[in-house]
Amino acid sequence: MTGKTSVKATLRGEMRARLGKMSSDLRISESKSIRDQLIFPPGSQVALFAGTRTEPQLLDLIVENRQVAWFLPRVTGGSTMEFLRVYDLEILVEGSFGIREPSKGEPATDLDIIICPGLAFTSSGHRLGQGGGYYDRTLSRYPNARRIGAAFSCQLRESLPIEPHDLAMENIIRPRSGL
Repeated sequence: MTGKTSVKATLRGEMRARLGKMSSDLRISESKSIRDQLIFPPGSQVALFAGTRTEPQLLDLIVENRQVAWFLPRVTGGSTMEFLRVYDLEILVEGSFGIREPSKGEPATDLDIIICPGLAFTSSGHRLGQGGGYYDRTLSRYPNARRIGAAFSCQLRESLPIEPHDLAMENIIRPRSGL
C-alpha cells in the first residue's frame, strides 16, 4: 500500500465506526433534513443512491417528486456501475454489496445531477468513498452532470487525502444545523 492508500484505509475504518455509532433517530432526522434541501427543476435527470444502513436515506424523493427523471446505480460486473431509470421503488432488489438497486430500467445517457454517497467529505467538495472506485469511474462518464455529495454531520472533515483520480463534488448537502 502506498502512503495515501494506507491513510485512506485507516480513515475508512474510523469513518465506518463513527457511522455505525449513529443512533437510528439521528440518522432519520438528518436524512430528512438532507432530503428537504434537495429540490430539482421539473424535467431534471437526477441520479440518486439507495443508501446502506449507515448512509443518508433519500429514496423517498423518488415517490415525492414525479416531475424528475430518477436514476439509481446498479453494479454491472467487475468494477463497473451504470445508472438505470427508476419509476417506483418496487423494482429494487438486493444487489452487489447488499445495496438495493434496480432490477431493470433504461440506462442513463445524460444526467443533470448525480447525488453521491461517501464515507467522508470536506466543505471544499473532496470525497472519500468506500474504496472500490465505482463512483469515480462512473462520474467521469457524465462530465456535464453536477456532482453533489450527501453527508451526515459526522462525515464532515477539514481535509482528506486526495489522489489524482478522486473527483470532487461541486456541493455537499448536509443536515441543517440545529438538529
